[in-house]
Amino acid sequence: MNGGGDTTDGSRPAGPDDSTRVQAQALLPMIWADPRHMPEQLAFFAVRRFGPRAATAVARRKQHRPEAGHDELAGDVIAHGTRMTIADGAVLGGPFVVLMPLSFVAALLAQARMVLELAALAGQDPRSEARVADLLVLQDVYPSTEAAEAVLPEVPRHPPGGRGRLPRRTRWSLIVRMAAILGITGGGEKPSTLQRVVSTALIGALFLVGMVLPLIWVPALAWIYRQNSLRLGAKALRYYTPGATGDRVRHRRGFTRVPRAAGIAAILRLLALTVAPFLAAAAVALAGVRVVGGFWGTALLVLVVVSLLAAGAWFVRHRAKLAGGGRSGP
Repeated sequence: MNGGGDTTDGSRPAGPDDSTRVQAQALLPMIWADPRHMPEQLAFFAVRRFGPRAATAVARRKQHRPEAGHDELAGDVIAHGTRMTIADGAVLGGPFVVLMPLSFVAALLAQARMVLELAALAGQDPRSEARVADLLVLQDVYPSTEAAEAVLPEVPRHPPGGRGRLPRRTRWSLIVRMAAILGITGGGEKPSTLQRVVSTALIGALFLVGMVLPLIWVPALAWIYRQNSLRLGAKALRYYTPGATGDRVRHRRGFTRVPRAAGIAAILRLLALTVAPFLAAAAVALAGVRVVGGFWGTALLVLVVVSLLAAGAWFVRHRAKLAGGGRSGP
């Protein structure tokens, strides 16, 4: 699974600075500085950073596959965008839920990049600020481009980077809203009070589960991101190409396939890291070791400790690959 570059479908191999994970690290301080306009800041940032590259990527894709029609090229864009969303979002945020904001922003940027390439494929200028309003509508942040454009003039274009010193409630509300836009807790439109309560409870539950079994985030987020990215890609295709059969794109097979050997190896590593804490807890409990709280207390303690150690090893390995600009995978 490619961790941040275009290598298999006509686009140039990307360096570490092209990765949406790296760009997410640059964007987060702007979001902390202007939390009220989180979706708008993300859309402006995506158009600035990825707009100029989108047209080039589409041109290379056409050069690489001169026989392909518009629908086929659009399918390739959506397939690639879906894979990048999973690689840069689910994998990064899997082990340590403390990286949740960075994971969500990376996934959102990967999806935005996909939308900009679809716009370029349809003949729209991906560098235009009109694409900012398009992104906000496609993400269900606003009901129409007119509504989005009415708000954009009051949004600062380059807010000074903050240090992440936000009140806990504000930071948490941002995470919940990012999750809504990504389809984890519903749509990205302004939620009702009941929707906010349900969304907060769901994210809280996922957070608690992730603290005990951090690696459970990898397959969970991968599945959610895949579904949401295909939905967004089909919606963007219909938006920029009236009459396009976006529903057919959503059900196209093979969008998130990886080479078979690499995929099997990644699954085996994930299973090993997930099962190891349970095996360790069972072994300690059956051996008669009692540390705290008797049988169940000791088993739970070992489960949590070994799970965190396994996630820590995964995280260190992943960060080393990211620092080296290499591929990333579970």
